[in-house]
This record gives sequence, structure tokens and C-alpha cells, in this order.
Amino acid sequence: MDTFFSTLINNNEIELSKSESHHCIIVKRKKINDKVKVVDGNGYVYVSSIVNANKNCVILKIEEKKKSLSPANNLHLVISPTKSQDRIDWMVEKATEIGVEEITFLLCSRTERKKINLDRIKRISISALKQCGQAYLPKINDIQEFRFVIESIEANQKYIAHLEDDDNKVFLSKTYKSGKSSVIVIGPEGDFTKDEINIAKNNHFTPVTLGENTLRTETAGVYVSSLVNILND
Repeated sequence: MDTFFSTLINNNEIELSKSESHHCIIVKRKKINDKVKVVDGNGYVYVSSIVNANKNCVILKIEEKKKSLSPANNLHLVISPTKSQDRIDWMVEKATEIGVEEITFLLCSRTERKKINLDRIKRISISALKQCGQAYLPKINDIQEFRFVIESIEANQKYIAHLEDDDNKVFLSKTYKSGKSSVIVIGPEGDFTKDEINIAKNNHFTPVTLGENTLRTETAGVYVSSLVNILND
């Protein structure tokens, strides 16, 4: 059964956006009375039938409503955007599939990309949501200054993954506690500056290592997302 995305839900009816309607009628060739799934990004899945097959505005009747389990990891991934848009897109797609709760893009001293295309990134996240069967859409925040994020963000456990020599660094897998909300901060390709690391430490971030290998920024984001999922099983 094909899956579509909508937040336009009222009583027993769902309206698809213009782009989703076009995809439903023109691309997928759905007709009146065909059954589809609709996800709202907030954990609900609706089995619905098409009552109006207009390519600009599909209307569906809800036949069954299901609540999915909460995201397993309660992870807020804070990550510096890469210079390559394709690598950002890939990371967001995989983080959505894994079930990350929130993504914030971070402007550090060595960040190569100063702006992001938030609309594009959200579209990619929605596409990944529909493809993988997830029902929860991560909240995705625009790029924000390092100090503001570090000083304002809240979670039960806060980690910063960096490459500097640091006797206090521990393996994330050894210090992470399952079942608690967490923030993990991933820096740019050139790593955080020493000043940024100290700011994080002063705001109760635990320095962690992700292992012996030096990972690309987007790989590190997907790695920690997967690791947190595994540790929460």
C-alpha cells in the first residue's frame, strides 16, 4: 500500500497537499476508492480511501487510525553542515529512517557552509519517512550559532564528539545511558576549535570519541544515530 504525507487532517478526512496529490494521482495513478496509507509525522498512520481524485487536491476518508511507537532513541543530533549539499541530504535521509527525534544544524568556526536550504532538507526527510515506514518526522532546525546552541540546549545527557587529544574523552558507547534524552554534537570536517570544545565542557557536555577512525561529518551523524538506537534496544 502506497504511503503519503499530510498534516491536513480534520475529523474523518485528510487532504493532501498539491505536490502529494500530484504524486498520488499522476505518478501513482490512484483512483477513487483506492486505499492508501497516510502518515502525519507525529506518530499516526491512517489507512484511508480516496473520495476525491483531483490531481491538485486529493481528499481521503479515514478508515483506520494507528499510533506507532515513540522514536526509540530520543536523540537530538546537532551537526555542522557539510560543504556538499548531497552529503547533507544523505545524512538527513538516513537519520530520518533511523528515527532521530530532532536535527539542528550548527555554525562553527570551521563550518564551510554558512546557509542551508531548509525547505529542500525537509522535503528529503518527508520522502525518507514515506519510503521507510516511519511515522515520526524529525524536527529540523535551521543553522544556528555554536555558542547559542551549546548554552541553550537541554537534555538529560549531552555529548560533544571531537578529534582533539583529550584525556577526559570516553567512548560514546561506554558512557551513553539508554532511555534518557540525549544531545550529540558533531563538528565540521576541520573539527571544533579548542575554544569551542571548552565552551561545550563548561556547559556540561561530555567529550566523547567515536572510535579510532576519523569519520566524515555526515558519516559520524549516521553512526551516532544508529549507535543510540542499538543501545536503546
